[in-house]
Parts: sequence; structure tokens; C-alpha cells
Amino acid sequence: MREKSRHSVMRRQHFKIMKTIIISPTNKASGRTKNRIREHGPVFEVVGTDDTLGGEQLLVRERFSQSGSTWLGWLPRDEFHIKRVDEKFIKKALDK
Repeated sequence: MREKSRHSVMRRQHFKIMKTIIISPTNKASGRTKNRIREHGPVFEVVGTDDTLGGEQLLVRERFSQSGSTWLGWLPRDEFHIKRVDEKFIKKALDK
């Protein structure tokens, strides 16, 4: 049990360092996850993690909102691919 807790903490620290991400749904992603990525992404800011909800989850915040309100929610980690990006890359991609 102790190993699991230490491993979970290490994962949390890893995602805290990785603040801005671009994600895409996996082939097995639920409709909810696909919709959230399509509606609010693909660029998100990682706010937190939790592995007590039946699998690892990331709490992510919409990075660039077009509606004026920012979406914040949990996404199952096994339902999307993740890539770390920096601010310059994001700005360059959005300016195109």
C-alpha cells in the first residue's frame, strides 16, 4: 500500500511541473471526454490530479476561452494522449 501512495505522489509532482498541455482523445475515450476536448481544448492547464476515483484523473482548466467563461473539470487520464508544450508554441499555433 505504501508503494502505491508514493507512486501516486510522484505522478502528481510530474503533472504539477507540466502546466500547459495539448491533448487529444484516445480511440477508447468516452463521448464525454471527446466532447470536452472538442468544446474546450485541445490546450489545457493542469490544475491537479487524483487517483482515488477508479483511475488517475487530471483536473484541467480551459486555457483559451472564447466564451468568456473558463471550463474546469476532471478528465480520465487513460482517455487522452498528452503532450507538453511551452507558451511560445501555443502562441505560434494560435496566431496561424
